[in-house]
Amino acid sequence: MKVAICDDEKYIRDFIKDCITSELSDADILCFESAESFLKANENADIMFLDIQMPGINGMELARRVRFRGSEAVIIFITAIEEYVFNAFDVRAFNYLVKPINKDKFIEVLQAAVKEVIDKKNEPIDEIAHEKSFIIKSNGISRSIDISEIAFAEVFNRRIVLHMKDNDEIEYYGKMADLEKIAGSDFYRVHRAYLINLSAIQAYNSKAVNVNGIEIPVARGKYPELVKAFLSFNTRGL
Repeated sequence: MKVAICDDEKYIRDFIKDCITSELSDADILCFESAESFLKANENADIMFLDIQMPGINGMELARRVRFRGSEAVIIFITAIEEYVFNAFDVRAFNYLVKPINKDKFIEVLQAAVKEVIDKKNEPIDEIAHEKSFIIKSNGISRSIDISEIAFAEVFNRRIVLHMKDNDEIEYYGKMADLEKIAGSDFYRVHRAYLINLSAIQAYNSKAVNVNGIEIPVARGKYPELVKAFLSFNTRGL
């Protein structure tokens, strides 16, 4: 079990670490004093304890970023002001603890979080894949996007447009490289500006792919790998 603690107050980090150690003697515990150091380490923990009120990037924004990276960690917020957690729904927070932290309450929340991690790991693989999603902010509104419902994505001027299978279009600021990591092997980047869902391909040749009735260009040298990716996708589970 890997647990990450991100809080700018050392005594809080030490308190949480001691509580975890008393319950999970073999846990791998990582401590960070800022969101920036957490993001730089690029660790993907099973459970994350995040302080909401930190200088620089706060805990809520940190949670959004780790979710965007594809993390399915159980997130527990630490806060001195309870009202701050009311926006936590869009990052699928599991629970929260109010400072000063009560040790008995902490242990109760930790035990529930451990159970949640174990339950997630015991889910069937195909069910996990079906439910894979990530959070974006579009037009000032946080939205949960089901990866499997994306037909293709295109990028221009630091903005990504998600073309959904139902012909809806969702635009947000982001990097295609980040989306590519989240999407996984069910998607293939046929061009610097286009990432396609292999399940949405209707036809293709060495110059273009037809997705949702739209012709998407295939970059020079990408065609052989596109064929391999498409064949591999269609033979999975056979």
